[in-house]
Amino acid sequence: MKAKRGFFITGTDTDAGKTVAAAAVLVSLRARGIDAVPMKPVQTGAVKSQEGFRSPDLDFCLRMAQLSPPPEDLRDMVPYIYEPACSPHLAAARAGREISIERIVEAYQNLLQRHECVVVEGAGGLLAPLSETETMLDLLSALGLPVILVARPGLGTINHTMLTLRELERSGIALEGIIFCETKVGWGEIEKDNVETISRSAKAPLLGHIPYLPELSGDNLRSSFRADLLMPQVDSTSGKDSLKTPESYMRMDRASLWHPYTKHSAAKEGFPVIERGENVYLFDAEGKRYLDAISSWWACNLGHSNPRLVRALTRQARELQHSILGNLTHPRAVELASALADLFPDTGRRTLFASDGASAVEAALRVAVQYWHNLGETGRTRFAAFEDSYHGDTIGAMSVGYLPDFHAPYRSILFPVHKLKTPDCANCPDKQSHTDCRMRCLEDITAKIAEHAHELAAVIVESMCLGAAGMKMYPAKCLRKLCEVCRKNRVLLIVDEIAMGFGRTGQMFAFEHAGIDPDIVCIGKGLSGGYLPISGAVVKEEIFDTFADHPLDHTFYHGHTFAGNPLAAAVAVECLNIYREDNIVLKAQSGGKVLAERLEPFREVAGVANVRCLGMIAAFELSEKENMSGPERARRICRDMLKKGVLMRPLGATLYLMLPLITEEALIAKTVDSLLDSVVSQTGGH
Repeated sequence: MKAKRGFFITGTDTDAGKTVAAAAVLVSLRARGIDAVPMKPVQTGAVKSQEGFRSPDLDFCLRMAQLSPPPEDLRDMVPYIYEPACSPHLAAARAGREISIERIVEAYQNLLQRHECVVVEGAGGLLAPLSETETMLDLLSALGLPVILVARPGLGTINHTMLTLRELERSGIALEGIIFCETKVGWGEIEKDNVETISRSAKAPLLGHIPYLPELSGDNLRSSFRADLLMPQVDSTSGKDSLKTPESYMRMDRASLWHPYTKHSAAKEGFPVIERGENVYLFDAEGKRYLDAISSWWACNLGHSNPRLVRALTRQARELQHSILGNLTHPRAVELASALADLFPDTGRRTLFASDGASAVEAALRVAVQYWHNLGETGRTRFAAFEDSYHGDTIGAMSVGYLPDFHAPYRSILFPVHKLKTPDCANCPDKQSHTDCRMRCLEDITAKIAEHAHELAAVIVESMCLGAAGMKMYPAKCLRKLCEVCRKNRVLLIVDEIAMGFGRTGQMFAFEHAGIDPDIVCIGKGLSGGYLPISGAVVKEEIFDTFADHPLDHTFYHGHTFAGNPLAAAVAVECLNIYREDNIVLKAQSGGKVLAERLEPFREVAGVANVRCLGMIAAFELSEKENMSGPERARRICRDMLKKGVLMRPLGATLYLMLPLITEEALIAKTVDSLLDSVVSQTGGH
């Protein structure tokens, strides 16, 4: 039977019996064949020994479970240990240290890599402080584990228990159930009524009652509570429980779910049921691990289950879940808009928040049209865009980013757009490199913009790389020249950074490679690390100023229900903090060099063309070979990589990697080498 990732044991107060309950849970799980281990993240009241300080709580659990863990496990089982028997924050302060929730989460994840399940015992109650600003509840939220609440059955327990349960519910934390633990002899009418009252009022499962045991052992602890309630047996043939198997999920999937960008035949064949993510990996319902080599549609730059982002989300969820930005504001939206403005060359910027990338593009297009209307130039209502660009799947976004393979059925309902020939360095007529490029391809673009400037509201482009068109890359000097042409002809430049922003290309924004300052920048995806839908159009102040309502009303009557949602904004604020504090852009630059270096051997493989890299993006084309089309070769290679535990999606005949920016360089090298093996073995060698 598959184990849960773990449980967090907390109490209504100190001396509620948490350690005894933690040991009971531990020995019960192990008796059922689950490799469970204990963890005491913060131990105060440590015992001094010849080897240093020991954790009495952890030692008790280990003794009950008859475990003798190796040194690397012991280090992660007790990340923080202090001699004074006082509150964790005070013990840490006396020792001149600071308790880091990130360090505890890292230790937990280390244990989880070596074991199936971790039983984590807290210190004190939910609101026991770890520092001046963080409590045990923050740790619990960061770990994301279901809670087992330990309570005394005696006098006063109803109030303590109900208040704790209320705080858990308010925080949105899953409660596994309650264990009552007798810490002294005595079980009478009062204790019995307390337990019944709490069980009735709380509507929470009663996992067990641990009586006062003068002599404790693993056997008598294991028999003291309902372990079957803790780990319910899954019967794949019965009622509701049958929905918990991967096969039954796929049956439901085929009956009710419409997958985006997915062929019907693929759904019939079935695919992994992803249950959780950690770091750069996704895990399916069978427990198989997959490297997320496309950053979950180019969004999860910081990987999965980042503890800081999870904590930012859960903190905000306890305060404010949603509030409109129409004639109201809230702290997270303000903080995020201010932080975004600081990222631009001219810090006088306004961010109009949206949800997904296409929504940000729609907003940018409308801003551009109304800007000229506000200035009295009402004839400027057209747009120019690269002919191979993609900007989303809403009507306006499809119009400026029309790809026939995606959008052909809707051609008749789209508005006309002046299409600019995409700079295609792979098929340069002059056969020049980026460094020797004289940008002849910009001549037609320059002429077209000049010809239609009188009717153009804006030019919109994906900066440096056209993603959905097959990762078509062009040099920074082309973008710089395009910006100059727009300035010369008084045409706004909208840069779509939805996929390329936030470090993906080795700069915070791809347009920084060109040293330009666009009028409007569309952002999304990596803004929240891919954790929640949030996007925006970041607009120059001089454009924003034309939308005043005096002397004429030029108010921008445009918005979305969830624009600047507090939950998404909170995660995005923390995401920007991580980009800055952890030097994510520099890490992407370094990882990009490894990516480019390991990609070089692909140039020598028959049937592989246009090998290219930009920051943490790698791509190449597969040509027809041995009566197999390029797209079919790409699909076959992706299937082979999936078997190896690497998740990829082809773009026609283009294979690409867009790994999370936090991917370790050794793993980047290993992944590219594995891809090379697949390309060679699946398509007939060099």
